[in-house]
Amino acid sequence: MKEKIWALMIKRREQIAYLIVGCLTTLVNYAVFALLANAAGLHYLAGNIAAWVAAVIFSYFANGKWVYRTDSRRSVGEAASFVASRLFSLGLETALLFLLVDVLHAGKMEAKLLVAVLVVVVNYLTGLLVFKRGKGAP
Repeated sequence: MKEKIWALMIKRREQIAYLIVGCLTTLVNYAVFALLANAAGLHYLAGNIAAWVAAVIFSYFANGKWVYRTDSRRSVGEAASFVASRLFSLGLETALLFLLVDVLHAGKMEAKLLVAVLVVVVNYLTGLLVFKRGKGAP
């Protein structure tokens, strides 16, 4: 049984690592958002953008090293591609936050957490395009 679990973990290493890094990135995003939108009193959409920047910086380095295991040095071009791939998720997250908070009157912290689930999936798919370009990835 142990061997089967271990074999499955090896086979799904990338997805497991992404899940861990994704959770940590979400934590960074949520913590910065909470600090700015609640403690500092910044408008929730401005806090979301600042939290996104912090999360993208963390995510770029963590995903490159632990998820996609690129052994190359980080480059400006790779970083620009990564940020560009994440711009879609920023737009998606901001639009959904606006819809949930301003239109449907949900709490900003609850809305931020709900939207994070969708963004993690979108970011995994766009991350594949950046780190595995030319290596058989979609």
